[in-house]
Amino acid sequence: MRFFCPSCWRDFWNENSDVCPVCHYDIRGHDGKDYVAKLLNALNHPAGDIQHWAMMILGQRREKRAIPYLDKIAKESKDPSLKRAAAEALKRINAGLVWNR
Repeated sequence: MRFFCPSCWRDFWNENSDVCPVCHYDIRGHDGKDYVAKLLNALNHPAGDIQHWAMMILGQRREKRAIPYLDKIAKESKDPSLKRAAAEALKRINAGLVWNR
């Protein structure tokens, strides 16, 4: 079985590692993070479909914490589909902000 670091997304073989052998991320501490923090981590996943999935959920949940991350992707990504997905998620979040005033 392969294991992936939730920070740098590198794979490694030791399931008992407390820290990533590549980036030294606290893997055991990741389990204690809330759902939104894990979705924000998924925005850096190397597979675009995982990034799209995370953006869709963040937009549906209207997660304000995601705004700076999505804004960065919308402005800086070289992948047009990721830029579009980030912009759509931002629209959903911002619509919720306007609606809740």
